[in-house]
Amino acid sequence: MAIAKGSRAESFMSLVVGGGAGFGLIVLTARAWKACGVDVGGVGNGPTLLFVGVPVAAVVNIVLFTMVFRLSRSGKSSGKFFSPFLAAVIAIAIADLALFSWQGTPAASHGICPGNVPPWWPAWIPT
Repeated sequence: MAIAKGSRAESFMSLVVGGGAGFGLIVLTARAWKACGVDVGGVGNGPTLLFVGVPVAAVVNIVLFTMVFRLSRSGKSSGKFFSPFLAAVIAIAIADLALFSWQGTPAASHGICPGNVPPWWPAWIPT
């Protein structure tokens, strides 16, 4: 099944929502690393997040938003805008939680927090 090329509005939405969520993920990861004293290596946390974290988070979020939005709009019974948009935002939230659980709380690095989960992280959200 081929997916048609999206409109300019869809591309703009994917950049804004995906890029914004990616930036939020990087800020959240940086704050968690700082709170728990996580050191990812000899390079330092800032350059690691800038040169590795930002591109990975942006690409994952933008591609995921585009795929989910287009696939949810392809169905005949789906809504025109809100339902596909909501599905894409929920998919990004789940993917960012998974990325934060994987790299935001690295188990291999020894920090001062138990499991490298910061004390301000809500207990009802799994990591």
